[in-house]
Amino acid sequence: MPEQPFVFLPLSYAARPPRIVVVVPHDDERWVRWTAAGLARLSRVWGCSGSVVVPSSAVGHPAVDRCLARLHPDHVVAYGPSWTTFDALYPGTIDRLLAEKNISDNSIAAQFKEMLRKEPWNGTVVHEAEAAADSLRSRLGANRRDDHVQCSHLFDYDNARELTPLAAVATTPVMGVPATLVTTPEALAYAMHVGIEASDASGDIPAEQWREAALRGAESALLSQLHPDEADGAHAARSHEAALCVPITRAFQHRERIAVLGNRPEDFALAETLRQIRGAVTWIPWTEAGLSDMWLFPGSASERLLVTSASLSLEETQQRINTRWDRRPVRSVDPDEEKRSFDVVEPGNIDLAHPFMVVLKNAWDQPRSLPATVESDGSLQTSLSLAAEVPRGLNPNEHRWQVTLTAANHPVPPLVVLDSSTVTATGQSPWETFVRAADGGITYWSHRYDFVPSGASLAGSLASPKLAWPGIKRILQVAAAANDITILPSPAGRRAAITERLLGSRAALEALAASPGWPLLHRFTSDAPNTGCPEGSWWKLKSAVVLSWEAIEAHDDSSWELAARREQIDQWTSQGVLRRGLILGCDHCPILEFYPLAEISQSYRCRRCGGDNQLAKNRWKPAADEPRWFYDLHPAVLELVTNDGDVPLLATQYLRNQYWARGGLVCEEFELLKDDKRFVEMDFALATTEELWLGEAKSNDSLGRSPGQRRNEASKLMEGCAAVGASGLIMATAKTQWADTTIEALTEERRGRLRAGKAVPRISLLTGLGASPKLSPLTSP
Repeated sequence: MPEQPFVFLPLSYAARPPRIVVVVPHDDERWVRWTAAGLARLSRVWGCSGSVVVPSSAVGHPAVDRCLARLHPDHVVAYGPSWTTFDALYPGTIDRLLAEKNISDNSIAAQFKEMLRKEPWNGTVVHEAEAAADSLRSRLGANRRDDHVQCSHLFDYDNARELTPLAAVATTPVMGVPATLVTTPEALAYAMHVGIEASDASGDIPAEQWREAALRGAESALLSQLHPDEADGAHAARSHEAALCVPITRAFQHRERIAVLGNRPEDFALAETLRQIRGAVTWIPWTEAGLSDMWLFPGSASERLLVTSASLSLEETQQRINTRWDRRPVRSVDPDEEKRSFDVVEPGNIDLAHPFMVVLKNAWDQPRSLPATVESDGSLQTSLSLAAEVPRGLNPNEHRWQVTLTAANHPVPPLVVLDSSTVTATGQSPWETFVRAADGGITYWSHRYDFVPSGASLAGSLASPKLAWPGIKRILQVAAAANDITILPSPAGRRAAITERLLGSRAALEALAASPGWPLLHRFTSDAPNTGCPEGSWWKLKSAVVLSWEAIEAHDDSSWELAARREQIDQWTSQGVLRRGLILGCDHCPILEFYPLAEISQSYRCRRCGGDNQLAKNRWKPAADEPRWFYDLHPAVLELVTNDGDVPLLATQYLRNQYWARGGLVCEEFELLKDDKRFVEMDFALATTEELWLGEAKSNDSLGRSPGQRRNEASKLMEGCAAVGASGLIMATAKTQWADTTIEALTEERRGRLRAGKAVPRISLLTGLGASPKLSPLTSP
């Protein structure tokens, strides 16, 4: 068995608080108070600045679930209120319970109250929130292994073994909106930005002041007004500074701000989750236009405001924002000259690419390196366990954190199916810690979850797993197996794989397709003319077309110097792409054949009849005093060139040079089989730090000759994406644009799948390959 290649895997290390989704109980009359209670509890947890609260009634809403899937949380937990919280929401509940139990003794009543206030309250709405959290946890693939959940509830009282209190990490005073004041949607819209503290402060804050504060967010002066005696240097509970953290992203920050209209729980959940992905997001639950609207619209003409809603139709949203624009109190130019600085969009059309990741300020982007072996499918298995490490500013006895490791040239898309078994090395204990794909790499819980002896050392209490970075083929196989789909390389894929092995890498194969060498290799195909070749330098044999150096030299490409061309031919020959040899005949039968150099000696045996021949003047062609060297092309490379194999190669080369896919993993053509029957063939797959894409690449601009063929092909391509959980489909062509009939077929298929409630991939159109490539999204129906 051949020894596996060994490499050092360069990594980037980050420590961060866990990302949490807290599902809170819902009550139509008191949903704001229930949401505020959950937010108040989350505001006391380290990591609340990167976590979200979602009312249980909003779980399952398509726009909310789309954002939660992109957030990819570490924990989905149900908020478990205490009797203290329940009594605050429904005043007099505990007193009525005492009356029902006929407890009249004051001392016994006081003891009963004290005991009851610390107990969990488990009403119907709590059970509904638990069910919603469990369903969401399964769909999002949060830290769960089989039927065991690492962290399932967030109670009113701390459990230091699960989530770290914010107060245990913060080095400055932390403040929020007093819980007793958050009774209206306007107050909740502001508290969403800064957090809520468990305080009994009283006061009357005018609705207009809450609205201005909600629109200004962290810039509002309202928090300092609520805490006039707070020491300098205090931070809002949901500020990243309070948690010693910073938000990072792999792309430029979006210039557009987002406003979410509507006063329903799903509107709050949409705004709350979008904040963690896009940053500048405001929830506007009130309908009245007022003085506070001066803070809504951008001051710069280059900035745009995206306006959306989870509960309102597009028409209703447009009407409401138009009213605000028309009645806004501050105008910079004449109304007839000014342009509206906002766009109304469906929530499903908001770009969620490159979400923020909240990391510990002093422990991110730190270099690491691990020895790894390269598996046959391109996966990497690390040979050593990671060294246990405590980031500066944290205490392993008091704090719990997430470790995230990313490899620059080996991304791991955060697919739900890439669980612990996929990203841990062979033989690694699955119970040492909870491991999964996240943030473009691998993340795991800082502390050991299996048996830890009392008094264990630091190394014995912290997790130090051996990890595996799955290759693109492994990713596809795992994703397809979850849907009972089998993946096999197609004939074209096998040809590409062989050529890749000859050249040494996918990048080298892509470079070949984009180089002047590709047209030269076309001269070896059977239908290529011998135009310009000197006599006797080009031969079309029964088995192959062969060229001598003179024919290669005569190839018309003034930009490719002969010295570089000669060097390229020698390199291809050493790699096996080309074979050097002679054209020889047989003394026993009338056949001419190419014989590679490795098969030639003074005597040789005819391939057709087996007759023995001597290497003599009358045996070689063309007739000359000394034989002339010829070159033939490796059969797999020849078929790749003949079948326009350069189109998918040019596509993946272009895509991997885009900032969002840099260093992406690429897989050659493959087939998807259901019940051993092939139902679609994909030309390539691309895995990035955020997504899995599938691609179709063509030299023409059509999916078929008839409408039925085009619809059928569009259906198969989208079904292929759904089969492996790919979020996008890339349609690539060498033409300057796809035919209108192709666009129509793709659009109609998307509409049909949306109406049927089926998974619908985003579609991008890549045109002009080999000349002027351009990538653009297919406009949603």
